[in-house]
Amino acid sequence: MSDESTQVGRVLGSQHSSTSAFRVVLDDDNFLQLDDLVVVRTQVPKAGEVRTYGVVTEAEAVYEGASYESDTHRIAELGIMPAAKVRTAQVQVTRVDPEVWVSPDPGETVERATGDERAKALYVDEMSRPLAIGIGRDELPVHIDLDFFDGRKGGHMSISGISGVATKTSFALFFLRMLSAREHAGLVGEGAANMRVLVFNVKGEDLLWLDRANSRFDDEAREGWAALGVEPTPFPSVAFWAPPKRRSGDVVVPDTGGRFDGIDVFSWTPREFIDDDLMQFCFTDANDAKNQIPFIRERVQTQLKRFAVNVAGRPGAVVLRDPSQTPGARWGAQEVPAGPGEPVIDDLASLVTALEVFLEPEDGSEPDQAWTGRVMPSTVSAFMRRLHAAASRLGHLVRAGESRRIDRGSATVTVVAIQSLHEQGQRFVVGALLNETFREKEETGRRLPLSVIVLDELNKYAPREGSGPLKDMLIDIAQRGRSLGVLLVGAQQTASRVAPEVLENAAIRVSGRLDAAEAERAEYGWMLPSTRARARVLKPGTMVISQPAIPVPLVVTFPFPPWATRKEEVDEAPGPDPFAGLQPPAPPPG
Repeated sequence: MSDESTQVGRVLGSQHSSTSAFRVVLDDDNFLQLDDLVVVRTQVPKAGEVRTYGVVTEAEAVYEGASYESDTHRIAELGIMPAAKVRTAQVQVTRVDPEVWVSPDPGETVERATGDERAKALYVDEMSRPLAIGIGRDELPVHIDLDFFDGRKGGHMSISGISGVATKTSFALFFLRMLSAREHAGLVGEGAANMRVLVFNVKGEDLLWLDRANSRFDDEAREGWAALGVEPTPFPSVAFWAPPKRRSGDVVVPDTGGRFDGIDVFSWTPREFIDDDLMQFCFTDANDAKNQIPFIRERVQTQLKRFAVNVAGRPGAVVLRDPSQTPGARWGAQEVPAGPGEPVIDDLASLVTALEVFLEPEDGSEPDQAWTGRVMPSTVSAFMRRLHAAASRLGHLVRAGESRRIDRGSATVTVVAIQSLHEQGQRFVVGALLNETFREKEETGRRLPLSVIVLDELNKYAPREGSGPLKDMLIDIAQRGRSLGVLLVGAQQTASRVAPEVLENAAIRVSGRLDAAEAERAEYGWMLPSTRARARVLKPGTMVISQPAIPVPLVVTFPFPPWATRKEEVDEAPGPDPFAGLQPPAPPPG
């Protein structure tokens, strides 16, 4: 790539230029389009040459000399009126080098920034670890400073846009593929080898084919990946997990519709449910915090840990016994045989039934205050109603037997399919896994290896209004996660409905096509006015990216994925013919 810059025009002299923006009047034999990069060299007294870099945000044309609308016909068709066609471009300043903040002089030559000048315009020379995040209008890579994602200087990414058009999930997967590419192993650093990515599949089964080649992948898409310097292949290390089908009996099968092979089934035992305080994620409704239900839940969780004892010969099952009658049984440290008629807790429904003895006695007596504290009986009833609803909606996720916890270390990318679950079940799984991930990081206190979490429909789990254990955890991850190596890639249709604490801590912000009303919300104040207008009509595969390393947002595209995004796209290339080269048998005599 040549480092020579070519003149495209001059700084317009009929309007004021400033340190933030200026206009360019174009040469007759040249052009500038949106997102092109330019440089202006200005001789400043006592400071020498100052280079002003910028990106084109708008292009215009006008007949100079026309006064009325009808003059256009007289100039263009009849040629009876003198006028000159003038084309101009609006430029937003991205950088001044050296940092002598003066406006470019009118009439100065404006050149297209290429080679080293392009790298300076995009601050690539100041990025310690530039990672390609997309392709610019000039078909060259556009980079982000990885320090602002992996926690060294900042962390997290927020992606917004209209569902089905903004390609939020597609961009998130593209970013993960770039982050985990072997070509970038040295760039990501020592955290690359053991990096773990947790992806939640919340809609359809689009993410259950990341390890399969895409039959629609063509040469044009291959050229896009070549420009980014990455070999276009499906994700090389992926593990898939799905919940069990309801009423599946002794045979546990994944609750999926399009793919069954290579998918493991996940669930939690009652013992794990109690020890990990997973009951809190049965109460993720933001309205529950307005009453005393969280107080009862905490008391019940404490008592369950005190009373629950493992059942001999029944892995994961427990019974509730007074610890004074079973010394050493607290925290599941001992196994005991189930007594005659003693109810064994082997799923969530049986746990709820066991709790009724303490919280809703059949004889009509008051609830046991050791379990509920001093609260109104109506609040205890509300607690039990919610627990019964949870048992109905997500009870099949808690069952005794062999542990089926999700192994997040078996592959680089772990896809958890929760699309078949009730909304309450989805929140339960998300909360349980986030809690497990964050707790492990807190216990080790080490930032590496990195743990990346990809969560779509973030507004459902961390809504702007209300509070709850899941929302509180996501806020905690947003605020403290980068120091522990827990990084959130959150996607949502409307950023205005997400908790501000989560959005404010996202160093990298990305947007696809936006609804016209949503684009005017304060959450998109990082965009330029011209960029907001463009965001309403962006095509799929085109994104607006803001990062701390560059003071203005940039528009990029990303190439078509080499991995399948639905069952119909899976490349089912036929294998070798086992009968190739064999001669047909000879016909029988006669």
